[in-house]
Amino acid sequence: MKKIRVSATLPYDLLEKFDEIYKEMGHKNRSNAISSAIHEYITSHEFLKEKGIVAGAIVFTYNHSNLTSEMLTEAQHKYNEVINAAMHIHLNKEQCLEIIAFRGKANKIKGLLKKISGIKGVISVNIVTSA
Repeated sequence: MKKIRVSATLPYDLLEKFDEIYKEMGHKNRSNAISSAIHEYITSHEFLKEKGIVAGAIVFTYNHSNLTSEMLTEAQHKYNEVINAAMHIHLNKEQCLEIIAFRGKANKIKGLLKKISGIKGVISVNIVTSA
């Protein structure tokens, strides 16, 4: 497989944590780990090309503030026709983890995912889909 060199600007803390984890996970080097992470990202978002019904869960963490919480609640109300259940977990005084189970048209799920990802205060967003 042909390879290409790329460059990216990242926060120092993020790269430091990434380096720590990829070494623990047994990757040969940073390039191998980044390639694996990109592959995982593509695989988990590939469903967005689908036209039919998809099911799965969106798992995200965010800084708990009134504005962020309100915007996340609004997003869930806007997409309530595809949301089957939601679980809210307090990680600490500042951060929360939320899990949204969904089933619906792929374009609606894509809209929900984009909405959540775009809210200020959201730290990370992961999606798991069923085959």
